[in-house]
Amino acid sequence: MPMTIERPAQLAFIETRAHARFVEFAEACATYRYIGVSHGRPGVGKTRSAHEYAAWPDMRGYPIADPLTDPMASRIAQCRAFFYTAPVANTPKTLNDGMAFNILKLGHARRTLEGAMDRVEALQGAEQACPLVVVDEADRLTLKSLEHLRDLYDRHGFGLILLGMPGLEKRLARYAQFYSRIGFVHEFKPLSETEMRFILARHAATFGLHFDPDCLEAVEALAAVIRITRGNFRLMERLFTQMQRIMALNQVDAVSPAVVEAARDCLVIGAAD
Repeated sequence: MPMTIERPAQLAFIETRAHARFVEFAEACATYRYIGVSHGRPGVGKTRSAHEYAAWPDMRGYPIADPLTDPMASRIAQCRAFFYTAPVANTPKTLNDGMAFNILKLGHARRTLEGAMDRVEALQGAEQACPLVVVDEADRLTLKSLEHLRDLYDRHGFGLILLGMPGLEKRLARYAQFYSRIGFVHEFKPLSETEMRFILARHAATFGLHFDPDCLEAVEALAAVIRITRGNFRLMERLFTQMQRIMALNQVDAVSPAVVEAARDCLVIGAAD
């Protein structure tokens, strides 16, 4: 029997204050059709928040010549932005291939929902009907790719959000033509301790972990998790996975500070985490 490798299921999304601030930022970019820059440390939830906000459906199976099916029409009605991840090796051509046609398809679908009578009418102004484009991993973009992105932005009039690491806005400041169009800068901050306690309690059950508030060891273990993760979603998931593994290997049912520390010792935690 061949071995299969399964990706772990994605944890349920929980709205946080950081996400609420991102939503306000994204709606401003969409409304005023500005370029916005959102930056934050790895693992704080930038990409997940942007995914949830955009609600971008997979349109690869949607031929632009065909009428919208009911399921696709429902997804398009909920979609607020086109979400694109910049590839490591990018050129104006790769950006055009990955973005331009999808922007056209989204605009065409939105025009159809707005009551365009036929395909020709739906195509008129379709490229201007996409309200917002979110580009993740924007740190990867070369100067020529940024110039092409600026050209798409100027021609089609969509709002644009660039997601990246801290310092992205300073790098963009070197490109005057692009930087002059930036209207908003948003810092995606880690979770507060209060939010972290709430989210840890919600996600722990997914990994079979329970932090009993009436058990001193469990309370101390929760405090240790908060101290180690420091509001970082990705690190929390990695730590919980290791805790689950260690408890299964040692046939332990209750979480404790010793389990947390053993799990921490299994991880590589850098300054960025």
